[in-house]
Amino acid sequence: MVYKKMAAPLWYYDERKNTGVDYTDSTIAAEYDAQHSKFRDFEKDAQLIINQLELKPEHTVIDFGCGTGAFAIPVARLCRKVYAVDVSQVMLNRCAEKAREAGLSNIETYGAGFLTYEHKETPVDAIISIFALHHLSDFWKAVALKRMYDMLKPGGKLYLFDVVFSFPVEVYQSELDNWVNGMREEAGQAMANETIIHIRDEYSTFDWVMDGMIERAGFKIEQKLSDFPQCLAYVNIRPHLPE
Repeated sequence: MVYKKMAAPLWYYDERKNTGVDYTDSTIAAEYDAQHSKFRDFEKDAQLIINQLELKPEHTVIDFGCGTGAFAIPVARLCRKVYAVDVSQVMLNRCAEKAREAGLSNIETYGAGFLTYEHKETPVDAIISIFALHHLSDFWKAVALKRMYDMLKPGGKLYLFDVVFSFPVEVYQSELDNWVNGMREEAGQAMANETIIHIRDEYSTFDWVMDGMIERAGFKIEQKLSDFPQCLAYVNIRPHLPE
């Protein structure tokens, strides 16, 4: 395990404090794959992302909020190197264990987050973040997006998948009730409870806010996709500098 820490002022956000579901809990981490596979196909999703980012064997990738390695493991089978970043030690431990079981030696794990990871290698070809950015408020999301922009090569891509609301604010009660009920029907009461915690305690935002933050960080939004309730996937590119 490699830790990279940055000196920070007293007002800097503490990414290690728990917000919402406690993924530093070893029991929750151990059950994460089983719980989320009830409504997600990790391998299929990873392949779709690999295709959307046009990843190649020579590429390097950062996975922010890598969790147990749902994306890091499949992409490491293809790409030269994956930097797997997460604030949860127990999730990182599981990611490293799965990498060993798969015979992969090209994944480096880092105990850090969007605001504290320091990438001291050359800029990467792609960055992915799945179900992680919502742990930050909008101000710190904007900071995180700018930091990710700076870690990418010109022409590099950011794949961002998260809970992002696109409904009119006046119908929020019915939309969120339907979301919780839908999760209960599809994945059981435990995932419905996680959805309730997410809504109540975490920091998902509207798409018109997210669009603006992404663009102000310097990215161009190439695709904006919705194939899961209350979630959006963005494929963003860091443009080449004008000649």
